[in-house]
Amino acid sequence: MTDEHYDRTAASFHRRIETIANAVDSMAPGLAAATSLLAQAILDDRKVLVCACGRDATLGAHVAATLRTPLESGPPLPAIALCSDSAEGDTQLWRDLRTLSRDGDILLCIDSSSGAAIAQKFIQFAGTRNLVTVAMSENLEVNGGSCIEIHTADADQRSELALMASHCLREHLKQLLVGE
Repeated sequence: MTDEHYDRTAASFHRRIETIANAVDSMAPGLAAATSLLAQAILDDRKVLVCACGRDATLGAHVAATLRTPLESGPPLPAIALCSDSAEGDTQLWRDLRTLSRDGDILLCIDSSSGAAIAQKFIQFAGTRNLVTVAMSENLEVNGGSCIEIHTADADQRSELALMASHCLREHLKQLLVGE
């Protein structure tokens, strides 16, 4: 590897680390609220429907798998990924969401796009089904839910912040539920 390649790689890492460090203040309140909501869902025998579309679909599937991974001394979260490669969600995603959602379930929507249009659609849907919404997106008003705010101009870095938030959620749940 040349010095030029190393320098480019190091600069990329440093930009990402700086983005993550700068995101703590805006993400921490939403993560705390989301942790409480998810812990209550576990205690109330509710499920988490992780919804994401377009470029976030793979991330949504990963987040659901992360939450389903059993905590060492506690229960896994019953999380289901409902994702679509379509940027607006396809008919099947919306049908599955209507079929599988029940009062009190958590709708965790991930929208790393600028403007968070799909997250807003999920929030509207949640209101019609008495779902508790946790959004990983730009700052959105989520009545009775939580928004884990993801602020950065770069789409890839927004996805990275959402991924990091999912791992923080799991870690915080473990601390809250099993005291580790």
